[in-house]
Amino acid sequence: MSYDYHDEDEPPARSAHHYALGVWLTCATILVVPSLLVWFVRLWALAAGCAPGPELCHGATFGGGLRDTLNLAWFVGSNTFITFVISFIAAVASLICRKPLQAALTMLLFPILALLLPTLAVQSALYADCKPNEAGVGDCTLWGSQMGMSFHSAAMTTGPLYDLVPFNFALALMVGVIGFIFFRRRAE
Repeated sequence: MSYDYHDEDEPPARSAHHYALGVWLTCATILVVPSLLVWFVRLWALAAGCAPGPELCHGATFGGGLRDTLNLAWFVGSNTFITFVISFIAAVASLICRKPLQAALTMLLFPILALLLPTLAVQSALYADCKPNEAGVGDCTLWGSQMGMSFHSAAMTTGPLYDLVPFNFALALMVGVIGFIFFRRRAE
């Protein structure tokens, strides 16, 4: 049976690539965008000239925005199993698009970035009277808002980060090798 394609039609394989790209973008959005939102708020406060501290930042409560974006980032990035599943789905989508290097980097970087970016944002916003700890003792007030556990969660990420990096590296290497053997683009 023969299929004839007209100029306005595209082959089914092409649409599979579009769906795979959409899946990859969705996974990237779920894992990385909340962490980037944290940095958006942090850099906005930095651009406004606000030093970390309990007082308001030019009458604005940037602390509330940072707290809320941190809570969203911790909700997404702190569950390592879900982070791995979403990263693996994104890596498979990259393999469907025949991009093995992107698949390996996705598997390596997405879970790490989901934890590392918010942690670095918290570290950049610390001041003398604000000392987050793993026990969750004490409370920081930043730019007019109580930070609650959003800052203390940053102190709890060192263990998962140390556990994630070797596992992610091995998994990314495996996905990359499989991708280069079976899923790379062939010369036409």
